[in-house]
Amino acid sequence: MGGSLASLWHPSELVVILGISLGAFLASTPAYIWVRTMKYLGRFFAGERVSKELYAETLDLLEELARLSRSSGMLALEKHVASPENSPIFMHYSKVLKHQDLRKFIVDNFNYLLLNPPATLNFKSHLEAQIDDVYSAMMEVPKAAGKVADWLPGFGIVAAVLGVIITMEMLGGDMDVGAIGTAIGAALVGTLTGVFFAFAVIAPFVHAVEVMIRQDRSLFEMTASFLEAYHNGVSPNLAVEVGRQRVPPEFEVPREAVE
Repeated sequence: MGGSLASLWHPSELVVILGISLGAFLASTPAYIWVRTMKYLGRFFAGERVSKELYAETLDLLEELARLSRSSGMLALEKHVASPENSPIFMHYSKVLKHQDLRKFIVDNFNYLLLNPPATLNFKSHLEAQIDDVYSAMMEVPKAAGKVADWLPGFGIVAAVLGVIITMEMLGGDMDVGAIGTAIGAALVGTLTGVFFAFAVIAPFVHAVEVMIRQDRSLFEMTASFLEAYHNGVSPNLAVEVGRQRVPPEFEVPREAVE
């Protein structure tokens, strides 16, 4: 419509709005959520989502570990789960190694089985409780970011009111109409900036993280299904099939893709 993009550039408004937003986020969340948020930011900008390849790698890894335990005994797994970063088996599955929560889930539960738990302990319930704990921890990121999105329009109004205060100081005497117009424009940009960052920046990020977490949960549930079947003494082939059937339709892993 003939407007100038330069008229939207008011660094002082950005400093106020983004500064308050960052301060509110840091003040309202513990440090571990800061770290998780940075990890999800990295995954978001890298375009990294849970993929079909990750599901296939996870099944391949689980099958290889199961076959090793069946052929050489459970104790043969000890060195692999004690230090997965140095395990020749885990090293073949870089996507699983990179996914720290999934790697920990696999390692912890194979360690649990290595301790030969009594049958009175319900392994299925144990797995489900772990998944709920991991899911709850993951969901703290979109919850915290969503709160900031809710607050941003209000922070934009704060910046706008500050701009109006400056404008009021310019009134009277020999008024510079151009300077007053610039000050009013800057104040209005404050409101625009708050709304824009809330609904066009933070909200899409929150939704993308929620999708990633849903996909992560499905990945954990697939892994849990395999581990439960393995614990119940089925063959590695059948355990893989049990796990494969828990893969979401959008990431369906063909049987021939699992070696």
